[in-house]
Amino acid sequence: MNIRKLTLVTVLALIAILSFTKIAPWAANPQNHTHSIEQTDEKITTVMTLSGGAAATSATLSLLPGDMCTPIAEQLAELAKYFLLILSALYLEKFMIGVTGYVTFSLFIPLACLILCGAVIFEKKNWATIAGKIAFIGMIIFLIVPASVKLSDMVYQTQAEKVNNTVEEYNELDIEGESDEGILGEIKAIKNSTVEKVTTFLSGLLESLAVMIVTACVIPVLVFVFLAWLVKTIFTSNVLTLDTSELAAIAEKFKNQ
Repeated sequence: MNIRKLTLVTVLALIAILSFTKIAPWAANPQNHTHSIEQTDEKITTVMTLSGGAAATSATLSLLPGDMCTPIAEQLAELAKYFLLILSALYLEKFMIGVTGYVTFSLFIPLACLILCGAVIFEKKNWATIAGKIAFIGMIIFLIVPASVKLSDMVYQTQAEKVNNTVEEYNELDIEGESDEGILGEIKAIKNSTVEKVTTFLSGLLESLAVMIVTACVIPVLVFVFLAWLVKTIFTSNVLTLDTSELAAIAEKFKNQ
């Protein structure tokens, strides 16, 4: 093996070692993803507030006599379940922020470097193509979560005011009753004004649920599908395959120098 090959193999091995020992722990460290984690935590807090508000309001309405508020109480209880699913998706997104980077730089990049070393030593051009595709897949995995978080934040900020208004409506919501003396004694019935407040809160809750589903579930799935399609397109085409004649011309130019 000549000096040129030995130097190239040494550099690739060094990159693999640094990727595994230095870059992978850095990518997995939550302190290096503070912005993404903070944005996700804010959404988690909002979802927990809305979910708790829906469940608490539903429980309060179900305790009132009569059936006037039963449909609203049932609808609120059903919405609380959807918010729980969104909360699970947000926690998964938060956990994956560091995991994807660690997997990329501890597995895919070192593996690609080792295959490139083999390509240099044994002069296997197709190995170099495989290594390039493996490295590309690793970078795609690394970018999936940050890209989805960034895009979700951009969409969420356009509708954040509606979600915040719903939270304020819940904080100001006070379910009051009015007394009615009858032969059975004092019976409490919900006030019409309170019904309007609860209905407004329910309407805002539905809008907030739609916003959270789009930003926490739909957009990450679309980002994943797009990147998966991109990887599939590259794997089924020659996008990463360089023209060997061009490589030979470049190599010959360097030799002449």
